Amino acid sequence: MSVVTLQFGQCGNQLGEELFDRLFSEAAAARPALAGAIRRLYFREASASTARRGLYTARAVLVDTEPRVVQRCLQGAEDDGGERPVRGWSYHGAGSVYRQGGAANNWACGFNVHGPAVAEQVLATLRREVERCDRLGGLLALHSVAVGTGSGLGSHLLQVTRDAYPAVPLASVSIWPFEGGEVSVQCYNAALSLASLYETVDLAVVCENERYLELCRLSLGEPKPSLASINAAICGNLVRTLLPSLRSSLGVDSCPLLRLSGHLCAHPLYRLATLKALPQVAHGTEAFTSDGWAGLQRRLVQLVESGGTVDRPSAASGASQGPCRVVAASAFLWGQGAAEASLDPLRKLPVWRQALDPLQVHSDPHQVGGLERSIGFVSNCQAVLPTLQTAATRATGMMRASAYMHQYERYGLSRDDMSEALLSLLQVQNDYERL
Repeated sequence: MSVVTLQFGQCGNQLGEELFDRLFSEAAAARPALAGAIRRLYFREASASTARRGLYTARAVLVDTEPRVVQRCLQGAEDDGGERPVRGWSYHGAGSVYRQGGAANNWACGFNVHGPAVAEQVLATLRREVERCDRLGGLLALHSVAVGTGSGLGSHLLQVTRDAYPAVPLASVSIWPFEGGEVSVQCYNAALSLASLYETVDLAVVCENERYLELCRLSLGEPKPSLASINAAICGNLVRTLLPSLRSSLGVDSCPLLRLSGHLCAHPLYRLATLKALPQVAHGTEAFTSDGWAGLQRRLVQLVESGGTVDRPSAASGASQGPCRVVAASAFLWGQGAAEASLDPLRKLPVWRQALDPLQVHSDPHQVGGLERSIGFVSNCQAVLPTLQTAATRATGMMRASAYMHQYERYGLSRDDMSEALLSLLQVQNDYERL
């Protein structure tokens, strides 16, 4: 099987480039059988036109309303002045679609203007990439919900992609904006994006910039993290759920995250997941960690109960009055002795009382990120509640004051459409609160 990645907007394209770098690095460090599985899933052998830039081509479609970031991704390591190491993969130039002008940080502009304008071209590009797969295992979208391209254009293209591939697993990695505000209307854009995601994707992985900023500062040893650092932290957690495992019921030729969407989101009311990973160590200190499986699992349970992302009690964010309830989760044990590790500590997770299959565990001896032992964890749980509550409070307050509504009406989005999206956001919030 193979996975095709859809990269929407500046955030999605920059995150995608970092993710493919991570995947290719893991393949280079893996034993031959696992390395071949990773490359078959996410890369294909380069054609004559792309062999000059790399031996492999990423299975990806790049989309943006401005050319700069897409062109930077296509150039790769050629014109960066030596800032990035030479890599063995590249993007295919014919796998990109971009326009001029941007989406004005407006979901309606991206959805109603740019979306219809590029939908046919994007689908044609995606179809060509799919035809290069021996067997399509799923589609993975990377985008931001804060600005016009990732949120609005991304929402439109996810809808037409779902219509074109109704039986193919479709998941998104949706980047949530900083609480302090990246754009003034980000809560509107997020509400509209969430309403659309619930109609199209099987699973939406929510990655909050605020939490990953905290992770970089407190655990990864970066006092002033850049956006590139945050993307690296997100990909560090994400890659542990994307690497195939040779010792798993999912099979070596499938993407675990996409295969598990039915397990994680078996109930249609709950489609949001979050990522965690342990241990959390500063770059360059991986060789000095000596965590045991029992200790890692106990700390993971504490992290899940608090609803936090950072492995420090004082930094746990999003903690509720009681433990954070888990609808379903999957743990990935990577490294020495993973297959033989006792799972008793993980059985103490605070699972939803109505869950039929709350926890699946997968293991492989490959040492991800050079760590002797590590755990990746993806869960559908109440950890998303603080984010939903903040967005809902701000969006409803702005809506009552009719703030910025004229900007959306200008691009064909009515007050009724906005009200419907906010009601959807409040309903998702309510559903998670009642777990």
